[in-house]
Amino acid sequence: MKKITLLLVIILTIITKSFGQNNPVENLTYSQTYESPNNYFQLNWEEPIQPHNQLIGYNIYRDSELFRFQTERALYNFYSPVYGFVSNCGLDFLERDNQNQPYTNGFEIHVTAVYEPGQIESNYTQTYHANPLALQINSFTQEKAILFPNPTNGELNIGNLDLEKIIIYDISGKEIKVFAPSSQIDLNNMPKGLYVIKLFSENNIIIDKIIVK
Repeated sequence: MKKITLLLVIILTIITKSFGQNNPVENLTYSQTYESPNNYFQLNWEEPIQPHNQLIGYNIYRDSELFRFQTERALYNFYSPVYGFVSNCGLDFLERDNQNQPYTNGFEIHVTAVYEPGQIESNYTQTYHANPLALQINSFTQEKAILFPNPTNGELNIGNLDLEKIIIYDISGKEIKVFAPSSQIDLNNMPKGLYVIKLFSENNIIIDKIIVK
């Protein structure tokens, strides 16, 4: 009897491990920004939880319409303070559907995992809404940051007016400090080095580099 019970347990274990392993992707995230005149976005996800069948890649959908298959776990078009402009997609992701019609109201995004044998797709548990492509407004003026002294020993003066927010980033793109609008900000507690500053106004975002010495 014990041998029969043990055999049944082994068979059930094998059956359990043989089915239900087409798991969905994990931790889907999406971000989208417009910094005149550029549109940026990032779609990221993690591999499905183990155990799973042989994973060969991912299908990316817009409004339940397949955009493309890929093996990389990200779709992106953005600016990095370290690497500059990086993209594996381009703005066609936001611009037009498969029938070449413009997305005027945006669309829903989801990602499925694709498995062998038979290129079986997983289901999906998360969706995100993408906004349509933002167009440049020609009336915006191209401004430059007015920063002095730069390099600075700690006190940085800002000549640009009508700001709404000031953010400092390190060179990896990590947000370090957020300041309320001001003509002078205190950087005395920051380690020496190179940083990126973003000046946010109602109609523009100005990006520049500063050095704390």
